[in-house]
Amino acid sequence: MKLPFLNHSLSIEADGICPGPFPPCGFLPLADAALGNGDCFGLYWPLEKENNDPIVCELYHDEWLMVPAFSSVEKFREWLDINDGDPYENDIAIEDHSFAPVQFRLAKEYLSSGEMDDALPRLINATKQLPEVSEYWLTLAGQHRRRREDDAAAEAALNAWLSNWTFGMPDNKVIQMLTQAARLPQFRDDPVVRRVAAKEMDLNYGGVKENTNYLMMQACIDDYFSQDKPRLALTLLHNYGYIMSSETTAFQDRYGFNLNEWRMQFSKLCSEHLGDARNHAE
Repeated sequence: MKLPFLNHSLSIEADGICPGPFPPCGFLPLADAALGNGDCFGLYWPLEKENNDPIVCELYHDEWLMVPAFSSVEKFREWLDINDGDPYENDIAIEDHSFAPVQFRLAKEYLSSGEMDDALPRLINATKQLPEVSEYWLTLAGQHRRRREDDAAAEAALNAWLSNWTFGMPDNKVIQMLTQAARLPQFRDDPVVRRVAAKEMDLNYGGVKENTNYLMMQACIDDYFSQDKPRLALTLLHNYGYIMSSETTAFQDRYGFNLNEWRMQFSKLCSEHLGDARNHAE
């Protein structure tokens, strides 16, 4: 992965890339402004953007959650500088208007005031810039459905499922939308849409001895690879590891999940299909 040009000092250690699934593979922690107990900022390269400059995300260790924070290292450095290195004490915000979460917040403001048509381009901007956030896609799907744009709504709903669950699990509303998408010719054979519509797969994990969702996820991963859709397969493979890692050791053993094996498999497949193992930055 490509490190950004640095004309300032940050605590970047290129060999510190996380192996995943949480913190996700492709996340490089920074000591700058870290709160401790695993909560920190870090560089993150979304899938298929390994040769682009990374964004900066904030990691919430106990919540197993990652939040997009700044569009670039430069913006992160600007935030630190304007707060004299102590942003939690001074709490001075900076402008980062084009960044996906800012665009999404603007879209929600337009939606709350009834300005639906003004919200749509902001939602599209957010999903294009950071397509790994489920909430962006689900909100966009709702707007397309309101406009009776069925194909676009189905595509957005599918992307809401095929997001990076480290940024937040998909809302259960997506299940109904994917069930409706199965009526459309171009979506009925999609691996996820087909299994969701057949009630073979949902978003319920944890707290049970057996869960066929994992078997269905693996089947979808295999199908996407066979359809030459490696990004979708790798996204689901990441989510498989992410959610499986939250299960008990006994559950993992029952389903043959080994964390180190998953890490090796994920990096190998990333190297094969993306040209980058996502385990080193330079």
